[in-house]
Amino acid sequence: MRPLLVFLLLAALCTDLARALHCHVCCGHKDCESLVECAPTDKYCVITQATNPGGILVMKSCSPVCPNSTMSSDGRTLSVSCCQGSQCNRNAAAGLAGSHGALWLSASVSLLWALLRAAC
Repeated sequence: MRPLLVFLLLAALCTDLARALHCHVCCGHKDCESLVECAPTDKYCVITQATNPGGILVMKSCSPVCPNSTMSSDGRTLSVSCCQGSQCNRNAAAGLAGSHGALWLSASVSLLWALLRAAC
């Protein structure tokens, strides 16, 4: 009986460890390697990429919701994409390939660009 209880305890612990989501979390460059274990409520890895004529900023994080969207105006683009699966947000280009969204006003994109730049 005791070996069965030990087996069940180990199985329960391993199941919890297998479900823990791990995402890359960073701000600034595309190919960051900073890997963290996300909170139990986080179900998605997220990549936010802001592009303007002067360059590209990338922010990677964990999130409980999937905020897929793309906004573009006057040469500025803000793309937010998400994926499920540990380390799925490692490559910014691959994570953003499938994101689609609506066009917003230039003021909205400029404001979001400024906020993202301030966060980095």
